[in-house]
Amino acid sequence: MKILIADDEDYTREGLIDSIDWEDFGIDEIMQAVNGQEALRIARWFCPDIVLTDIRMPKTDGIDFATELMENNKDSKIIFMSGYMEVEYLKSAIRLSAVDYIEKPIDLNILKAALAKSVEEIQERRRSKEAKENQKDIRQQTLVSLLCGKEPDSMTIEKLAGESAFPLNTSYVCVILQYAGRMQEGVIDIGKLLEVLESRQGCAVGRYDRDKRQMQAVLSFQKKDQYHLGPIYQQILDTFPLAKLGVGIEVDSYRNIYNSYRTAAAAVNCSFYREDERFFQIDEEIQHRIAIEPGLYGEFLQILSEQPHLLKGWFASVFDELRKRKYCPKEQVCTFMISLLTAVYSQYPELYDNSSGVRSEEQLHMFLYERESLREISDFVDGVLTWIQEHNKEREGYSRIVQGAMEYVAQHFGEENLSVSQIAEYLHFSPAYLNVLFKQEMKVTIKQYLGNYRLERAKRMLEKDFDKITEIAEKCGYANGNYFAKVFKEATGMTPAEYRKKMS
Repeated sequence: MKILIADDEDYTREGLIDSIDWEDFGIDEIMQAVNGQEALRIARWFCPDIVLTDIRMPKTDGIDFATELMENNKDSKIIFMSGYMEVEYLKSAIRLSAVDYIEKPIDLNILKAALAKSVEEIQERRRSKEAKENQKDIRQQTLVSLLCGKEPDSMTIEKLAGESAFPLNTSYVCVILQYAGRMQEGVIDIGKLLEVLESRQGCAVGRYDRDKRQMQAVLSFQKKDQYHLGPIYQQILDTFPLAKLGVGIEVDSYRNIYNSYRTAAAAVNCSFYREDERFFQIDEEIQHRIAIEPGLYGEFLQILSEQPHLLKGWFASVFDELRKRKYCPKEQVCTFMISLLTAVYSQYPELYDNSSGVRSEEQLHMFLYERESLREISDFVDGVLTWIQEHNKEREGYSRIVQGAMEYVAQHFGEENLSVSQIAEYLHFSPAYLNVLFKQEMKVTIKQYLGNYRLERAKRMLEKDFDKITEIAEKCGYANGNYFAKVFKEATGMTPAEYRKKMS
C-alpha cells in the first residue's frame, strides 16, 4: 500500500515518517511533497492509496490539491492536517469525503486511528471489487460454455448476455489459443485476449480451459467489419507469442456458435501435426476426415510377436499416414499409441528402466498424453524401437529356449516365489535340462541369472525412482527390505540407501 505525505514543514514530514511503524498498516511505499503542486505531480504517477496532507501550503493548498486529485484518483483516501479549525476547511473536508481532519500539533494516536480506518476502507473496497470481478468472470465463463454448447439454453444465454452486455443479434466467430506444456498462470490473460478482440469495435467473452490448456473466446462483430478479422488474428499472435491460434467459421446467429467452436477446435488440433505453424483455419480436407482403422492393432500384435525386426518400418508407415490426417483428434492418436506401446512394454518390460521419464504403465500413459506434437511421439517410439533392436541383437547368439527363459525372467522377476521349476514348466522342459542348457550358453545358472537380474533392476530403480527402498525390494521380488539390504550390500559393498545417495 502507498502513502503520499504533503506538508511544507520538513520536520513535520520527517517526524511522522520516523514516529509511525508503517508496516503495521501494510504501507510499504512512502513519498513526500513540500507543496500542493509537487504533490499533484507525484500523485499522477505514484497513485497513492492514502494521502496525508496539510491544508495550508504554498503554491497550491491542500484543499485545491485534494480536489484535483479526486478528479483523477477517486479511490485515494484523504486525511487532512491543519493548525486551524476553520469552518470552511471542515466543509471542504466533508465534501471531499475525507477520512479525518486532524489538528496540529498531531496526536499520533488519533493519526494512527485515521490510518487504520483508511486501510480498512481500502481493503473493503478491494474485497468488494474482487468479488464483483469473480462474479463477472463466472458469468462470462458460463456464457461461453453455453454459447459453445451443442444445444444452447436460449433463456439462460439471453439472461447472461444481458448482464455481460454481449449482443445476440450480430455475426460471431470462435477463436482458441492453445498453449504448450504447463504454462505459468501469469501467461494466461483472458483480459488481454478480450482487449485485442474488442480493439476494432467488436465485443467478446472468453474463458480459460485449464484441462485443455486453452483460452477460448467468442467475438461478436458487425458483418460490415468482417475485414478487421485478419488484422485481429495477427495481433493475437503478436500478443501471445507462446500460443497457437485456431479460428472457427463465421456464423450469423448465436445459436450456431457451436459450429464455429467445433471448427476452431478442429483447426487448432492441426497444431499437433504441424508443430512449426501457429495459425490454423479449417479447409476442405475436413470433409474427408478418416478415423484410425481398427485392424491396425491386430496387424501390429502379429508383427510384435512374430517379426519384431519389422516394427520400425511398420511404425514409420503409420506415422506417415497419421501426418496426412491433420483433423484426426490428438486424443485419438494418443489413445492408439498407448495401446500399441503398452503391448510393447509388456513384451519388453526392461524398457521401463531404459525409457526416459517412463517407469510404469501409468507413467507411459501420462507421458504420451503430455506430448505436444506427433513428432515428439514419433521420436519417442523411435528410441523405444532402437532399444528393442539392440536388445534382440544381443540375444541372437542364444538358443530359442534360453531366450525364452530370459524373457520369462524379465516378465516375472517381481514374483517372490519365481523358481526354475516354474520357468521350466512354462517352456515345457525339465528343470535339470533347462539349467544345464542355460549354464552352457550363459555361463551362470538360472538362479544366479535371476539374482543378478533383480539386483540390476533394483539399482536402476534406486537411481531413477522415488519409491521407498522397501517398495523397490517388493517390486524386485525380494522377501522383505532387510533381506534386500543384506543381498545388496554383499553384492555392491553398500546399503541401498548409500547407493542411492552416491548415484544422486
